[in-house]
Amino acid sequence: MNKKTNLNRRLIANEIKNQKLLSVSTVVFMAVSSMLIVLSLTLFTRLTKSIGGLMDKAYTPDYLQMHAGDIDMDKLESFAKSHNEIELWQVSTFLNLDNNLIMLGDESLAGNTQDNGLCVQGERFDFLLDMDNELPEVKQGEVYVPVCYRSIYDLHKGDKFKIGDKELLIAGFIRDSQMNSMMASSKRFLVSETDYERLKGEGSEEYLIEYTLAADTDLDAFAAEYTKEGLPANGPAITRALIKLMNALSDGIMIFVIFLVGIAILLISLLCIGYITSLGVEKDRSEAGMLKALGIGNKQIRQIYMAKYILFATIGGGAGYIGAVLLSIPLGKSLKELYGPSGNEAVILIIALAVCVLIQLLILGYIRKIIKKNEKITVMAALFQAQESKGKNRKGQVLVIGLVTAVCVMLALIPQNLYTTIAAPEFVSYMGIGKAQLRMDVRQSDNIEGVTQNIVETLAQDDAVQKYVALKSLSCPATVDGDEQIHLLIEVGDHSVFPVAYTKGREPIKEGEIALSALQAQDLMVDTGDTLSLATEDGWSQVKVCGLYSDITNGGKTSKMYRLPDGCADNKIMWSILYIDLDDFSVKEQWMERYADYEADIVDIAEYVNATYGPTIKQVASAKIIALLIALTIVFIVVVLFVRLLIEKNRRGISLKKALGFGNGDIRKQYMLRAALPVMCGIIIGAVFAMVLGEGICGLALQSFGASGFRFVISIVEVIVELVVMIVAGLAAVYAGTGEIHRIMAYECCRGKE
Repeated sequence: MNKKTNLNRRLIANEIKNQKLLSVSTVVFMAVSSMLIVLSLTLFTRLTKSIGGLMDKAYTPDYLQMHAGDIDMDKLESFAKSHNEIELWQVSTFLNLDNNLIMLGDESLAGNTQDNGLCVQGERFDFLLDMDNELPEVKQGEVYVPVCYRSIYDLHKGDKFKIGDKELLIAGFIRDSQMNSMMASSKRFLVSETDYERLKGEGSEEYLIEYTLAADTDLDAFAAEYTKEGLPANGPAITRALIKLMNALSDGIMIFVIFLVGIAILLISLLCIGYITSLGVEKDRSEAGMLKALGIGNKQIRQIYMAKYILFATIGGGAGYIGAVLLSIPLGKSLKELYGPSGNEAVILIIALAVCVLIQLLILGYIRKIIKKNEKITVMAALFQAQESKGKNRKGQVLVIGLVTAVCVMLALIPQNLYTTIAAPEFVSYMGIGKAQLRMDVRQSDNIEGVTQNIVETLAQDDAVQKYVALKSLSCPATVDGDEQIHLLIEVGDHSVFPVAYTKGREPIKEGEIALSALQAQDLMVDTGDTLSLATEDGWSQVKVCGLYSDITNGGKTSKMYRLPDGCADNKIMWSILYIDLDDFSVKEQWMERYADYEADIVDIAEYVNATYGPTIKQVASAKIIALLIALTIVFIVVVLFVRLLIEKNRRGISLKKALGFGNGDIRKQYMLRAALPVMCGIIIGAVFAMVLGEGICGLALQSFGASGFRFVISIVEVIVELVVMIVAGLAAVYAGTGEIHRIMAYECCRGKE
């Protein structure tokens, strides 16, 4: 047994020594393919576990109804007593503040797009937690600030928090399981009950009606019961699942990009390793024939090959696993900041190790399949056809170079195009609003309708304004075919001024028409041409669905109407939003200053998108850089490897040319042209497929969040730059690979060396 083991070791050692380039390349492919998939899995597991842990520790409600206006506690009490599925319930208050009055440290929140307000700690659940995920003890004169603002405004403990002339001391930072993400439109500042009462006059009070429900509760049925009872509902309703989705969306996009890159690299690795294995088997065909002639069976020969690749998989898989764990630390830093620790880190590392092992087993299984294909050859064929088989794979090498280059170009361009899309002003079309320059929010007022009308009258007389529109949002009970009722969030106004991108149909242009967001239509199971009913004073009024649009705000469930039916939704307006275009946008700062006293928050739409999706944009920016670097590395390694293999297979022919008087430069030019052609073709094909397939892949992912009809916003300059960089990397690899020609001597052809 020991003799056999020693023989195997010597054979493997000789194999590695004689095929250093192939061996190193195989290990590199095994390492990179496992590293990226394990990295994405590790980050995703940490993200979900951190969010889940925070929500469990904070006792996040299963159902939350926001409400602006009067509230009937007796009616809510009666509803809770009559529904056994309700385990706990409470009504929390939220003191909405005017952002123009808030100072965080030395920074004003005048340009902040969030609804910022004060609250006290939840009585029974929905707790706000400190950075140790514990309930902070808030003293009088102190405030705890949302953790997402710490890095944005460079805040520290001891900094000042001001509301007008009132001042509080920042005692720490909190994680809010409901509103942690910048995707959530509101942010809560935690203060003591004494300070809350003292500052009540500084803002308008809203209510959060919250429920924790039994595990098997049907949330849709519960929401329908809530609506049927006519309980307070002047605001959006939010579920625990939706809260979890909003929390995960920002970092989830980055993880999704890394996962896509990892899958692509795994496919590239299988392609390259398969080809390398085939070359190795063919190169050793005569040796394999000799072993068969000596009576050694296929199984034993296969074991020798597999022992070598098992060693490579151990080294490559181990390096990939360690690399993934090390990279997950800086990339997961923001996850820990926002959501806290992920819990049992050892379990995450064990799961990641198991996935790494599975990937290596997949690669080894593929290698074993290739080796078995070559076992059918007879001893005589193996001994006498070995030389004949060399030179058959030239087309295969060229094809591999082209395919790998094409896939790597896709890897570089898809994240790039995704980044330019979500960072572009046009991305607002996926947020349920048209492309305007400025946005005015009227929320912090007891007379939203009056304030809105005042602004509209002023805008009508303003020569600097090119066009504008005022849209009012309210909640209205609705039903489809008399089934369960829901509260429909409706934005009313002229939607033709700044139209959104409709995936189907058009905007509502007259009474009796309604447009629905993609997720809202999916939830109601309706399409364009279908009807639904809105509650009015006289019963129900039917409206026709005229269009479907993309929206990833308010949970992706919104609707738009030109005008409400008479007597419909006799509720207080929740908020108004005005969109404005100026004749000369360069004067926007002065224009915004003139409207600063109109009880409205004014923001540049581009800044609004950046504030809402800033963390997501940064994460995708990081992912696109990582993807580009990996793509460049893979292209360089693969092209160098296969050019050298091509030269090695033609070694005798190159030596003969040198013996006949051809110089190194002439021969090198010939091989550079031969290798550069598939590189250039691969880059062109990859660029085309990145635009077509990439848009579809990203569209499928974003559609689950409500962004239907996704289209890339492409920066031609950045795409050209990346393609030029890929071309330079490919040609540099061709040049480096053809350098092997200088090492081939003219006399080699005379002694039969190949």
